[in-house]
Amino acid sequence: QNATTVKKSDGQIETINIVPDKKQSAKYQPKNGCMDNLRAFFTSCVSPYALSSGTCVNLLLDFNNCGSVSTVCSSASYTTCTAGVCSTVPAVQLTSYTSIWTGGINGSSDDDIFNLTLPFSITVYSTTTNFVQLSTNGVICLSSCSNNWKETNLPSTSFGTVVLPYWDDLYIYAKTWQGIYYATQGTAPNRDLIFEYYTSQYGSPTRYYQFQVKFFEATPGVVEIHYYNADDTGASCTVGVQSEK
Repeated sequence: QNATTVKKSDGQIETINIVPDKKQSAKYQPKNGCMDNLRAFFTSCVSPYALSSGTCVNLLLDFNNCGSVSTVCSSASYTTCTAGVCSTVPAVQLTSYTSIWTGGINGSSDDDIFNLTLPFSITVYSTTTNFVQLSTNGVICLSSCSNNWKETNLPSTSFGTVVLPYWDDLYIYAKTWQGIYYATQGTAPNRDLIFEYYTSQYGSPTRYYQFQVKFFEATPGVVEIHYYNADDTGASCTVGVQSEK
């Protein structure tokens, strides 16, 4: 079934559809309001959203309405609003993105797989596809997939063609900016597709794992992985790429 989540990017709120493999996103619907040109004008909002100048703002995540309307986090001291508190925990690196899953909107996520149709085809080894499955355990599948969290040496029989930027027992915690995001940059035929994971480890909410995986329309078969946070420096994960053949 399609699940509805909320994209918040560049001050706009937009409804998008994704297809989770196991869980459904929490559905957000404003009360007694309207949507006009991708900007929301509401008379009331559903918690954790609150009304601010005709717009519903997320008090768990909004840097300028953190915990309560008009409570602004100081950019000199803080990086994010997390669980309604100004915080120095890592921020999402992408500046314009689509949310596949966000802890502060959809809740926690463990061992889930999300299906996504891409804006252009990507290639890894001999597999070319415009459809991927993303596991919360740091795995991007281009063919057969699994929510297996117990990392092993490669090749693994759990997957077909797959990119494993950080295969580990990862967890997205509720009420935070943790999640899986993606963005397309540039114009055809030279677009870049970027996935960003921002998670913690299962049972360790203050251990942060944040990385991006980039695919390139003009250079199929090339994959880049960029790491921003890895609290155990990769001691317990598997990183690599494998083909189904």
